[in-house]
Amino acid sequence: MTLDLLLDRLDGVKKSGKGYMAKCPAHSDSSPSLGLTELSDGRILINCLAGCPTHDVLTSIGLSMGDLFPDGKLGEFRGFQRIKENAKAKQKDKYFRDEIILEIAKSERKSGKRLSQQDMETERQAFMRIRARNQNAIT
Repeated sequence: MTLDLLLDRLDGVKKSGKGYMAKCPAHSDSSPSLGLTELSDGRILINCLAGCPTHDVLTSIGLSMGDLFPDGKLGEFRGFQRIKENAKAKQKDKYFRDEIILEIAKSERKSGKRLSQQDMETERQAFMRIRARNQNAIT
């Protein structure tokens, strides 16, 4: 499905920036509140400013989520989501690693062992990463 074919199914279509606005078919819309944009890879983004779920918008005009993807190939783009999820999991592993480094350093000190310069630097870097993440989480 192309953006032009999708726009043909909607009312009140107006050009807006890089995309279009139209009346949302999923709710009683008196003025355009549905944003539509076609990306360079052929995907179509839809966003109802009133909060209607994309699925509801598409169902009301006889379409499905697959129609927003080039040649209906939603499955290929779901693969991108898995890549993102894997990247997030790896990031969490890095966070956990920093906490382990601090625990090991604490345990070594508690048992009376002296840390090498390299170990102290590794501990310092782990501490700084944790502190930065905590500060970012607050803001």
